[in-house]
Amino acid sequence: MSRRAKELSTEQRAVVGTVRRIARQRLNVNSNYISAILKARDSGITYAAIADAAGTSSQAVQEIARRHRKDVEPVPAQGAGIAAIAAPQQRGRIGS
Repeated sequence: MSRRAKELSTEQRAVVGTVRRIARQRLNVNSNYISAILKARDSGITYAAIADAAGTSSQAVQEIARRHRKDVEPVPAQGAGIAAIAAPQQRGRIGS
């Protein structure tokens, strides 16, 4: 059961307003950060070079690119291509 919020004092309302303002700024900064990483990757810059410029790990840059790239086709699991090629041939033999 949720508790009912207490009425905020004038000072508390001002602090909450500051939190909201900073949260909006953070959202804009995060969006710009992600866009910059995606643009860098699209221009052919390596994950390592982007990570060095951003002061983070190349794994973090890879994860950002993976999560936010909308035009990337999914990569099939390792070996799935071989199974997909072999499966029709095997089915044909089994059914004969």
